[in-house]
Amino acid sequence: MTERDVKILTDRLIPRPKKIDFRDGSEYLLRDNCAVALNVAHDRGSCAELAGKLFMAYWQCAPDIRIGDLSGTLRGEESYKISITENLLEISAHGRNALLNAMKTLRQLAEVQRGTKTVSGYFLVQCDVDDAPALNFRGIHLCIFPETPLWDIEKQLRLAAYHKFNYAVIEPWGVFPFESHPEFSWKNQQLDKTALKRLITLGKDLGITLIPQLNLLGHASASRSITGKHAVLSFDPQLQPLFEPEGWSWCLTNPETRKILTDLSLELHDFFDRPPFFHIGCDEADNIGTCRDCRSKELKTLIKEHICFFHDLFAGRNAKVIMWHDMLITKGDPRWKGYTACGLPEHQLGELYKELPRDIIIADWQYRNPETLPEDADPDWPVAKFFNQENFDVLVCPWLNWNGIVEQGKMAAKRNLYGMLETTWHIFHERHATAIHCAAASVAWNPEQIPENSLSNRLALAQHTRQIDWDMGVKEYAETGWCKNQVSSGPFPLNEF
Repeated sequence: MTERDVKILTDRLIPRPKKIDFRDGSEYLLRDNCAVALNVAHDRGSCAELAGKLFMAYWQCAPDIRIGDLSGTLRGEESYKISITENLLEISAHGRNALLNAMKTLRQLAEVQRGTKTVSGYFLVQCDVDDAPALNFRGIHLCIFPETPLWDIEKQLRLAAYHKFNYAVIEPWGVFPFESHPEFSWKNQQLDKTALKRLITLGKDLGITLIPQLNLLGHASASRSITGKHAVLSFDPQLQPLFEPEGWSWCLTNPETRKILTDLSLELHDFFDRPPFFHIGCDEADNIGTCRDCRSKELKTLIKEHICFFHDLFAGRNAKVIMWHDMLITKGDPRWKGYTACGLPEHQLGELYKELPRDIIIADWQYRNPETLPEDADPDWPVAKFFNQENFDVLVCPWLNWNGIVEQGKMAAKRNLYGMLETTWHIFHERHATAIHCAAASVAWNPEQIPENSLSNRLALAQHTRQIDWDMGVKEYAETGWCKNQVSSGPFPLNEF
């Protein structure tokens, strides 16, 4: 194969495998009774059934699958190997999740037969693949606002799973219809629990575990601060004692607060089928400890007891809590110059981390473009390194900046951190889609081979998105692609002055 051939084929892959070697020779045809050797360590019957189901879904063919024992070594539970010759496709995997990873790679490699008006079949070029992830936790953070349609969340989940993310933190912003306390969500803006439950089940089928988030310190309004909305107090002012006077943070001296947050947290965890993690938020609690009762207490003690209570609550369910890092370090401390720190000097929380259980997972969100740091400063991500040195598991959490995503992911792999949680908030459309689904997916899986921020990977992502559209059975214009509209829907979208 020429270098150009290899580049064209490699550009189709998100993320790129650790090792892939293409060969010349006749293509392997994906058709009925095509020979497939499936070597798995366990769950052999269910893996054979899954493979057959995916062959039909992806390429409309029923292969002749022969099950064999896994021989040789693989790099881990999610690793896999593929060997494609003219007459045989061989897949080696530990089990279900590794098989899913192999099938995702094969789908991206497969090309439709040429020379006909309609699809007559697919083929694969000859190659060998030996692949495994760099990070064990490869997550995406998705928010559900009252304005967020669930089909959009489904598409993001499907794309994330297709690009080998294995976790998704789901943060409902005042839209989850709690049965224990119905007043803690927007009236007439609640999501369909049946539809959300379907997404949780779908995630398991796709190989991505959904993790719920409930903010247990700041962000208590369940709304963005720039809107002035409050999911609870806008309609139920009688519940003011549960919050600090401005409504942004929870009142930690009120015993009713903990009772209600316990009910809400456990209900949410149960609804998500008790996953092994629960995200407790705890970021940007600017006005924490400002009411009369909280002001009379030591804030560090209040917050420590609050976090430890929920840590122990979920430890009793064999689940680890994830929390944002920013209130644990102090703004103005020269160690964090140029990086995110939200603890105020008057909070006196800079030593709180010493008193927290070390199995809390610290989510270090750093959105700054490294190029915007002072000229003499390197983007060395000191916060993640600090918490790692203090024996916490750490997730790096970038946002939309391509270089920031790549550099944090490389650092996480190099230092063997817990993983990555790519944040999106309400912005995962238009040009931002490539940062999330190309840069983040690629660096979390294989930091040695990061595609350029170019048209090629955007076109590959577009093809993958169309495949997801087909899987979802999309029929509406607004639900295709990764943007609802192609042009602005503002007052003069066509320049009609």
